[in-house]
Amino acid sequence: MKEELLVDSYYMINFNGLKSGQNTLLAPSTRIFDTQSNSFTMNYAKVGFQVDASPVTVRADLGYGYLASIVSGAQFAPGADGMPQGPFSSFLVQQAYASLAIPGTPLTLDMGRFVTGAGAEVIEANKNWLYSRSLVFGIIPFFHTGARATLKASDQFSAQLTLANSANSPPDPDINSGKVVGLQLTIAPLPTTTIIATGYFGKEGPQGDAGPEKITLDLVASHNVSDAFGLNLNFDYIKLDTMHAIGVAAMARFVASEHLALALRGEFLSDKGILLGSASATDAETIFEGTLGAAIPFAGHFEARVELRGDFAKDAIYPGGDSGFSKNQTSGTIAFLGFM
Repeated sequence: MKEELLVDSYYMINFNGLKSGQNTLLAPSTRIFDTQSNSFTMNYAKVGFQVDASPVTVRADLGYGYLASIVSGAQFAPGADGMPQGPFSSFLVQQAYASLAIPGTPLTLDMGRFVTGAGAEVIEANKNWLYSRSLVFGIIPFFHTGARATLKASDQFSAQLTLANSANSPPDPDINSGKVVGLQLTIAPLPTTTIIATGYFGKEGPQGDAGPEKITLDLVASHNVSDAFGLNLNFDYIKLDTMHAIGVAAMARFVASEHLALALRGEFLSDKGILLGSASATDAETIFEGTLGAAIPFAGHFEARVELRGDFAKDAIYPGGDSGFSKNQTSGTIAFLGFM
């Protein structure tokens, strides 16, 4: 049995609140998981188990915390007054699936709930180069409930086909009889380079009014310049009827020493109703984001993360500023990650 443990907590300051004299609890906008300002936040505690009994593997990842309520959609469920609930912590079944490697073939079949194949980042902060997630990570699904087949033809090429419930939160039970179809191709032309192209297609509205088909296209290219220096490029395109978003994030990471790694991300997103909802449903909103972070590992099972991030929009969409909203948003974060 393989076990995995993670405890993720952080403290963030949204400098917009401080500059404008507003409440320092002012939550930053367009952020994914790090959404609490001037508060110690127990973001995520995860326990993962994997049992390998060839040709069968069973995997389960169970989590609790503020992040869990965001991923599960519980934070945004309407309360008694009809308004979204939260902030609060909740439980999450991040993954739970059984896998069968077909003997004598390069084919593997999975069924259950599994994290999405799209994106250059993941839910667990310790597996990412930076603590905060990119804007493009917020416009893709977090996980799927369904079945998938993976064909690993060689070390240089693999293909995966997914048939899953609509990508609502949570994604089970399904809200309509249609299913989301996913296709992923992984190509490694060089030992140091990997390219992953992923697409999801399906209707996500309720039964009887499933609405237009949603298209999610994701491309990730990663290259290791050396053992100490890596590069990532993530491109996303989402379309749902008249709403759409297109974005690209470029990331770099340099391991300076055993106890210090530096990371940088620059990002552009044009959003018309996908990330910002009705706020950008009429005219596309343009957002730039830049993040500089440092990871300080210790004893192989602990990391302190320090991060400075700036978000810059065409319009005044961020809370703060003298008029109540600003075109810019700056924040600083320190996070503690314990894992094994």
